[in-house]
Amino acid sequence: MKAFGIWVAGIIAVVLGGWGTWYLTRPPAVTTVEGMVYSGNAAVPNAMVEIDLTGDTSNTGAVHDLTDQNGAYKIEFTGLPSGSGATLRASASGFKAAKAQTLKSPLEPDTHLDFALVSVILSEAPAAVAGARPTPHLPVAAHVPIYIPKEASRATMIKIR
Repeated sequence: MKAFGIWVAGIIAVVLGGWGTWYLTRPPAVTTVEGMVYSGNAAVPNAMVEIDLTGDTSNTGAVHDLTDQNGAYKIEFTGLPSGSGATLRASASGFKAAKAQTLKSPLEPDTHLDFALVSVILSEAPAAVAGARPTPHLPVAAHVPIYIPKEASRATMIKIR
């Protein structure tokens, strides 16, 4: 019976030791916020995406990322407290800024959020010909362009703690 007790104690020690090693050496959780910025059916490169974290984030301030040639942005946070939320904004030269989007606490580990921007540049109407009836402009059916994720190596990485 004594040998059985030693055997059980050995197994428990191995399990607890393995769990302790995993717990102390596990990598910190990564929270990724990514998406794209587009206008009509075209991606908007070099758009600025701004994230303001809410909650106990040690006053990190706003985090910024520029979109790549495919209009994609990607920001990775390491060590965010569990009560963190965020407010995202997107803007680009020649476009009206998108309405701010709020992500409630707690943030999901992987969040995808796209922004549609509207151009502020209006095309000029053709000169009216005397006696000609104006031609109605038909709306253009816009579709969201295909999302091509930003390369992980080009992501903005922020370590909170």
